[in-house]
Amino acid sequence: MDINTLILTFLVIFMLHNLEEVIMVERWVKKNYPRVKDKIPLFIQKEIDNFINVTAAQFALVVFIISVFSSILILVAVIGDYMFLFLGLAMVFALNIFTHPIQSLLLRTYTPGVLTSIFLVIPYYIILINYFYTEDFINMKMIWGALVVVAIFVPVFILSHTIGEKVAKKL
Repeated sequence: MDINTLILTFLVIFMLHNLEEVIMVERWVKKNYPRVKDKIPLFIQKEIDNFINVTAAQFALVVFIISVFSSILILVAVIGDYMFLFLGLAMVFALNIFTHPIQSLLLRTYTPGVLTSIFLVIPYYIILINYFYTEDFINMKMIWGALVVVAIFVPVFILSHTIGEKVAKKL
């Protein structure tokens, strides 16, 4: 397996993961959030309360914006051989992915994204990390570049949610 195959696999797996979230988030919030709210720390409850009326369309718009940004990063990474861009993106999504099983365990219920996290994404990351290790793929310059990508991704994430909220209100 080579890095290009791993990148293509990354795109497919995250598309499936995001589809699981888009399909399930609206129904899950309406059905389960009132029941599990007391199990969630107060500071997180305040954030979730902002999304209590999230629709699948609104969440899909957020995912779309993040997907466009991610796709551009991946294209530049592959065409320009700037693999630190892919590594940074992989780091961002790794942070997101490991939250799903933890949420499900703490809330003792299914949470949107947990199935693809457990059965697709975590096994993918095991393969990816093994590839990075066995091929001696990572160096300090690449890690620093990836950390810059992670830092840049935070405002993109916040902006995508802001746009999603504003567009949803107009619909």
